[in-house]
Amino acid sequence: MSHTPIPTMLDTAPLDPALAGFLAQAAAQGNPPLESLPPPVARQVYRDLAAGLGLPAPAIASANDRVIDGPGSPLTLRIYQPGAQGPLPLLLYVHGGGFVIGDLETHDKVCRTLCHHVAAVVVAVDYRLAPEHPFPAAVDDVACALRWVAAHAHALGADPSRIALAGDSAGAQLAAVAALRAAGAAAPHAPRALGLIYPVAQHYSEPSPSMLENGEGKFLTNGVMQWFIDCYLGGRQELARHADFALLHSQALATLPPTWLATMGHDPLRDEGHALAQRIAEAGVPTEHRHYPGAIHACIHFTALSPLGSQVMGDLAGWLRAQLSPRFPYSAPEDVVSFQPPPRVL
Repeated sequence: MSHTPIPTMLDTAPLDPALAGFLAQAAAQGNPPLESLPPPVARQVYRDLAAGLGLPAPAIASANDRVIDGPGSPLTLRIYQPGAQGPLPLLLYVHGGGFVIGDLETHDKVCRTLCHHVAAVVVAVDYRLAPEHPFPAAVDDVACALRWVAAHAHALGADPSRIALAGDSAGAQLAAVAALRAAGAAAPHAPRALGLIYPVAQHYSEPSPSMLENGEGKFLTNGVMQWFIDCYLGGRQELARHADFALLHSQALATLPPTWLATMGHDPLRDEGHALAQRIAEAGVPTEHRHYPGAIHACIHFTALSPLGSQVMGDLAGWLRAQLSPRFPYSAPEDVVSFQPPPRVL
């Protein structure tokens, strides 16, 4: 049974004015499509965008990188410690970027924000990127990181029974698959909660109405999505419905932990995310679906433009706090519970 009913029809709203202005300005600049750029150049574009359009992250105690043995090569983790006393909950965060362009830097502010407002140890994983490392390299790395944090939670000041997974876009897809793998492997400390922000849930060969409606001019485009998925799957169409890629075709959704899923009204991925929330709830998993009708894909990076991205992260943080509530009290920053999105910057 879901915590809240998943609506059949989603609320609609005009595009947030600040986000609309940003999109209009970007269109006027006439920059080449992202999919036309070499991957290293596209990655730098994404880093610059995330750094320039997000509000400063709140203060935390520390952030340090650590290299562990990965399934294909050394794997870098970034470990964020909050200003709170433990044992703490632990969140493994999986960055977005279409399996191709994200990294630890593009999502550093996101991870710092969640670390502070959840009062949790946050571990970000720098998984291998396509096209250099196609499927299943990324999900293998995320699954490896999940096993590592479960095994080393005590050393990180965290409680191994209070681990959550979260991610955005492609990272949300990878987080969900890693959670499914952990359930299938009967892991001793399977994730207690799963947070999915505008997840990728199916192949572009099965376009949803929102992909057709929002596939041009709203930041994430059909062309970029096709490039991302082709890079990740190596152009192998036979993988389009693979259980470790197409979440809407998964037969194991009932094994997921309680799930929070966010969709954006002006996102090409809106309808597949909505359908995924419905499927997870129908499988009997406690599911909370939050819809932000005025928002676009990647809005969690645009917090200096619009409060919507901060609202998404604040809502996720509040849900995670509830799901990861301690068996005994611990000290959290005073402003955690009262977190409010920052004012709009015009």
